[in-house]
Amino acid sequence: MSLPTFHADALCIGFGPAGIALACAIEDAREQGLPLGRLDLRFLEAAADTQWHRELLLDGTDINHHVFRDLVTPRNPRSRFSFAMYLKDKGRMFDFGLLGRPASRHEWSDYVAWVSRQVNARTQFDTPVAEVLPVLRDGQLSAVQVETAQGRFSTRNLVLSCGSAVNVPEAFVPLLGPRVFHTSEFLTRLQAFGSQAPKRWLVLGSGQSASESVLELIARDPGVQVHSVHRGAGFKLTQLGQFPNRVFGPEHVDYFHSLDSQARQRFLDYSRATNYAGIDPDESQKLFSLLYEDSIAGRQRLRSWGYHQVSAVREEAGSYQVTLTDSFSQRNQTITVDAIVLATGYRQYPVPPLLANLQPWLRSGADGGLLIDRDYRIATADDCLVRLWSNGLSERSHGISDSQSFSMMALRAGRIAEALGQPIHAVARTAALSE
Repeated sequence: MSLPTFHADALCIGFGPAGIALACAIEDAREQGLPLGRLDLRFLEAAADTQWHRELLLDGTDINHHVFRDLVTPRNPRSRFSFAMYLKDKGRMFDFGLLGRPASRHEWSDYVAWVSRQVNARTQFDTPVAEVLPVLRDGQLSAVQVETAQGRFSTRNLVLSCGSAVNVPEAFVPLLGPRVFHTSEFLTRLQAFGSQAPKRWLVLGSGQSASESVLELIARDPGVQVHSVHRGAGFKLTQLGQFPNRVFGPEHVDYFHSLDSQARQRFLDYSRATNYAGIDPDESQKLFSLLYEDSIAGRQRLRSWGYHQVSAVREEAGSYQVTLTDSFSQRNQTITVDAIVLATGYRQYPVPPLLANLQPWLRSGADGGLLIDRDYRIATADDCLVRLWSNGLSERSHGISDSQSFSMMALRAGRIAEALGQPIHAVARTAALSE
């Protein structure tokens, strides 16, 4: 039986926070009676529902950004989808004000889900996208056809909100499975062990997800031994200063986008410490206190391997032999573990894999990656009548705030929504884009 074909003014792949923020922009316009509110924008989401960081919803964890940087407030402080409106609806406005700390990760996920339920009328959950195919007419790319198991979706306006890809070091790829996994599967994998959880663990990484994984493993079973491996000295604090963190503001996006590709890379390297491979002060205190108290008790639940890298790993008799190499002395040490957690972050591809079939119509820069204008539109060839946008996949063109940060999410959604609402012929082509 052939699959049905649906047509939409615009289609967004992904209904995580970036996609939800875009839906909010359309809904706000609808409530204000603006023409944009009449746009037929549909969403396709691979997951069954909406949760934020579902695999790391751990007790005692919180968000690392201000609650004003929610899904709508920077774009429209009057929107009914703000975190403040969420608190009012839940009856927690005054108590939250007394907390004196950021929102917990559980509460922020609940907020995202609360918004999702109000704007998901045009969303199909449980609908992963298999591929995006070109539709040609008179020698031009006139539309795209998005293939799913539930049907085909045809559109001339496509927004990619599908998030970054997990970053798995090459040596671990052949070993991925129940006992070697990325933190994007953390809770699911732990729950699958039941009462038979491994005792010897390796956690690779120095960021927040690594620190939280270490603490969670030890909290669940005080009898475990965790090896924590770091290229540097160990866990370090994330950049908390007000001035460095202005890098997440819109004026820094303007500045970053004005740079050439080489300068952008230098800027990313310089600002990386504000959002990568750093942990919160409370996590650092917990980890160091754990090491200190264990030294008093004469035990070692956590072994921190500073200045080491994994140089080899192999499976042997149901466990893993991991060779660690000292970065300076080059001496090797082999440890045996039963399970491995890869807290190795995420990556953005220069060209998202979903656009592979559209390569002939995509313009690229000197590094082979997409050219993306300030309003997040992807540059295309003159014979392309389809408009494409990158919603949260533009770190290399827009800076660190376009990774997994909420900082620019609302403003970015506003820019994309405004462009989507314009007729195709009214939007200037991006052929003159600079890198």
